[in-house]
Amino acid sequence: MYITEFAQGLEPLDISATDYVADAQRTAADLGGVVTQPLLCRSRNVIVNGIRLHMLDWGELHRPVLILLHGGVVTSRTWGPFCTLLAHKYRLIALDMRGHGDSEWSRDGDSNHNLMADDLAKLITELELDQPTVIGHSVGGMLVMRVMMNSPELLGQTILVDVGPETAYNGWKAKTEVTETSRLYDEIEEYVQRNASRLNRSEAHMRRNADHEFMRRADGQYQLKYDPRHPMGGPDEQTMPGLPTLEQMATYQGDCLVVRGANSWFLAEDAAQRFADAMAGSEFTSVADCEHMVYIENPVGLAAVVDGYLTDKGVSA
Repeated sequence: MYITEFAQGLEPLDISATDYVADAQRTAADLGGVVTQPLLCRSRNVIVNGIRLHMLDWGELHRPVLILLHGGVVTSRTWGPFCTLLAHKYRLIALDMRGHGDSEWSRDGDSNHNLMADDLAKLITELELDQPTVIGHSVGGMLVMRVMMNSPELLGQTILVDVGPETAYNGWKAKTEVTETSRLYDEIEEYVQRNASRLNRSEAHMRRNADHEFMRRADGQYQLKYDPRHPMGGPDEQTMPGLPTLEQMATYQGDCLVVRGANSWFLAEDAAQRFADAMAGSEFTSVADCEHMVYIENPVGLAAVVDGYLTDKGVSA
């Protein structure tokens, strides 16, 4: 049973007045952000590669488009506080990757990263978007990197958040079923208490976000909206499947901003700088007061970086 409200068909559903948007706004304000009213947020579905993908579509349709890709295990709704800070200037499309959030799970369990990158490319085409800015965090950024290599003509500016071809993360094996050790909880509060300090977040912010990240099973237990069959790493647990190398990424000719969480354990500073230096049209910056989950831990800082970069590139309302 899904807890949060989302569109059930192909017609968009206005969720601007829901608790989700209110909670995202409160968290952004708590962290020092300024939210401009009114806030417009729509839940939408689109069929891509034979699967239903869900997205949250923030802001006016005529504004410059930013596509937002979350990392593994989380959902499009984790972008909420970030989106409340920029929805007055941009149209932000936060996608639930297949097997995550309110998108469908692959019937055959196939969620390899190359296929998921193709989902992104086809989504841009399906929505008839003209070279949108695409922002990808962690696994989401790895999908963007593939599109940068395979279909660069689809992209405007790209922003890669705490991710690159050289990371300090080895992934984990995909699971065949959901178990106690793969995120089952008797109560959502159990999740909050267990994970707030580990994820470097306040309990209040965790509690608000958790209300929108879970579904409830028939047995009454709560499960994160994530297919445990989805692999976060490669078959040898050392590489991301199909991830472009630094040498391959060096051939990219478009604009790219490489963003690192200043205290990241996932992407070393020298690896991030090396990545940015390798691409002719790339810049590098850091966001203070955060580790790997940059857009969740410091959405205010990331929003300022993104807005400043796009303004300098002439991409602004």
